[in-house]
Amino acid sequence: MVAKGHNFENVTLVGVVSADQSLYAGDYRANERTFSMITQVVGRSGRGAKPGRALIQTFTPMNATIRQAALQDYPAFYEDEIRLRQLQRVPPFCDLIAVTATGESENQVILASAALKKQLSAALPGDSAAELLGPVPMAVVRVNNRYRYRINIACRSGAAVRDAVASTVKTFSRDKSAKGVAVFVTADPFD
Repeated sequence: MVAKGHNFENVTLVGVVSADQSLYAGDYRANERTFSMITQVVGRSGRGAKPGRALIQTFTPMNATIRQAALQDYPAFYEDEIRLRQLQRVPPFCDLIAVTATGESENQVILASAALKKQLSAALPGDSAAELLGPVPMAVVRVNNRYRYRINIACRSGAAVRDAVASTVKTFSRDKSAKGVAVFVTADPFD
């Protein structure tokens, strides 16, 4: 309730349990979400006339994101995060396009994903400096009896790149060897 932004005047003590759990979500936004959650909760304590305290339980107390959030040090967090994102080639320094293949047979999805990556590699414009990563199983590989594998494309997503991806997926969907495998595309995915 406190993290949702409700203002309770008499809150003088707040606790964040397992604060670092969200740091290891395997997503480039994990630090940002963790920092935001902790600073919101810490900022809820002591809003009225009474002073407040916040306790943060963590397995990694020396983690920069945890320490910066506890201190509510926005400039330091930004500097560290922007440097990390530049090194990782993630937004805002490049765009991410996720091409996900799903199907009931894991082997068929793996084979189809490999073929799709080969087709994407050939179709992407040479000047896009695109980097294809994968295919890899998603964090939760099986949902509703369908296996899910993903190819990530790190690049500057201009019209030529979007057209190449759309055209490749459209052509791939008509390929009889990929029967039973569905493909969809997500720009800057959250997972």
